[in-house]
Amino acid sequence: MEYNCLSDFGKFRIGLKNDNINVGGRNFCVNIILRPSETLLYWLKTDDGGCELNEKDIHGKAISMVDIAFSLVRKDHPERTTIHLLDDSGFSWTDKRGRKYKTIFLKGYLLIHGKTWYEDKFNAVMCDPDIYKKYREKADRNFDDPSKKPATFDFINKEVCEKLDPLYKSSSTWREFIGKLIEVYNDEKYIMMYDWYRNAIYTIFDGMEINQDWKIDITNRPNIECKTIMTVNKTRKRFFSSFRRLEPFSWSPA
Repeated sequence: MEYNCLSDFGKFRIGLKNDNINVGGRNFCVNIILRPSETLLYWLKTDDGGCELNEKDIHGKAISMVDIAFSLVRKDHPERTTIHLLDDSGFSWTDKRGRKYKTIFLKGYLLIHGKTWYEDKFNAVMCDPDIYKKYREKADRNFDDPSKKPATFDFINKEVCEKLDPLYKSSSTWREFIGKLIEVYNDEKYIMMYDWYRNAIYTIFDGMEINQDWKIDITNRPNIECKTIMTVNKTRKRFFSSFRRLEPFSWSPA
């Protein structure tokens, strides 16, 4: 079943098929799968646009769009209170030669904010509580610990190194350095970080591998009303591709 609905955040298309819940516009941008033993946020993808019916730009509304999907889960399946996900979120861009790059938010956003994107926006936690506890202890301590910041750091890219090395050497902690990076290169921060952010996280977290398996408790997420405004004409279905695994969430934050 498909229908269009109106929320405070825009007009969206809802798709309910078998054990799938989809939210989007011209494109479905959120997919949740209802399995017998778990509920998965299977993908969240906004960089192709078309996530709303009335406009292409979803910028600033991605979180609300996901919460619409969560609200549908809570409404029709109140026993399902936890959403699981494999965090492969990130920011994508294309260079002048047409080559596409992506900074993974699991580590890139973590480097800037001290938490992952899903932690920050949805209070996500790792599925393993013991690993998550160790991870948070390091995240809360090591960014501000001068002993965790080596005297020198290899930025790999020579051009980037020339720009960032003075900022790095004039900083006593990783948090201070990241603050200077954002102040000087805010609009290009992910591009500047591309070659070295994984090594930085490895250093800050003492070699700990950041687990990709996360979960979100949706019981306290906003319950967003999405009122039906029309039924999607079945003849339009030929314009919509069938459900398929897509590259997960890719979005450029403000």
